Amino acid sequence: MNDMEKALQELSDLAQEQEAAKLRFESKVGSWWENLTEQEREWAFYSVVKRIHKAEVVDRGTYRYALYDVFGFNGAMYSRGMDCGFMALHNSIGDGEDYAAMNSVNRVEVIDNTKVLGEGGGRAYTKYLADDEGIRYQLQDDNKTLKIFIDSITKMG
Repeated sequence: MNDMEKALQELSDLAQEQEAAKLRFESKVGSWWENLTEQEREWAFYSVVKRIHKAEVVDRGTYRYALYDVFGFNGAMYSRGMDCGFMALHNSIGDGEDYAAMNSVNRVEVIDNTKVLGEGGGRAYTKYLADDEGIRYQLQDDNKTLKIFIDSITKMG
């Protein structure tokens, strides 16, 4: 086995050991949760959700802000937060809030900052929405294409 093959094998062995350690940790945490009383689970849930709400909704902080400033963890928790799905949750919350905020949009602009035929970039398209128009979007082509639709909306009332 040459040096490259040996290094690749050692990396593979390390990755397998990391995965096994992660599974052992998840099992340990799962057992811990199951052994809590109902009241302890309620308190743990309340405490965690309260902190997530502060970090994500009230303060709109970063992933690191939530871990270090709100929860008070050290740097060792960064990858554990990723392992348990908190980073994905953090990103989803931010995306969802941005999407909800788009409900009040009344103007669409497409900005083209590329230089075409020696001209500078700028607004390639601007549309002010009428009172009865709304915007929806759709991702297509494996999320490579963003389509924006301007439609008449049905007013309630």
